[in-house]
Amino acid sequence: MTLEIQAIRNVTKNYGVRDTNQKYGGRNIQDLIKVATWTFDYDDLPDAAASNQEQVIPANSTIVSARMRIVTAFTSTSTTTDLTVGLQESDGTEIDNDGLLTAVHASQTTIATAGNLLDGSTGTAGALIGTTIGTAAGELVVTPSVADLLTGRAEVIVEYMTPGATPA
Repeated sequence: MTLEIQAIRNVTKNYGVRDTNQKYGGRNIQDLIKVATWTFDYDDLPDAAASNQEQVIPANSTIVSARMRIVTAFTSTSTTTDLTVGLQESDGTEIDNDGLLTAVHASQTTIATAGNLLDGSTGTAGALIGTTIGTAAGELVVTPSVADLLTGRAEVIVEYMTPGATPA
């Protein structure tokens, strides 16, 4: 933030975002909402406990939205393979394996077209959308209903608010 002080009247002008009492506004929503993204291929799906390098959504965070963009169409030998997208703790303990996108959101039909943007809040929303993930940090897990994927690449975008994100 830049300040300009006019010596004649001793008035200060503020340029840029200024924190104020929050009942009057004045805080950019981008300060409150964090975004995590994962890009993966059909043969290397995100899995908690794979290493200590995974992106983590902090404990007690609130999920604002979850979307999956199909970069390259997914194909499988059975043509009935759906995907579920959820969160697990780093040791593989389930938080909710389809809490972000269910098999209805990421059905074989919807993941078979490059460019599709699947939204976990449409229809029957994923169980974690609009609520807290609980007291453990969450790592992304993508699970196929049948382990027969042949091609595919996708990007998952999760917007969340950390527990201390609301300013006083």
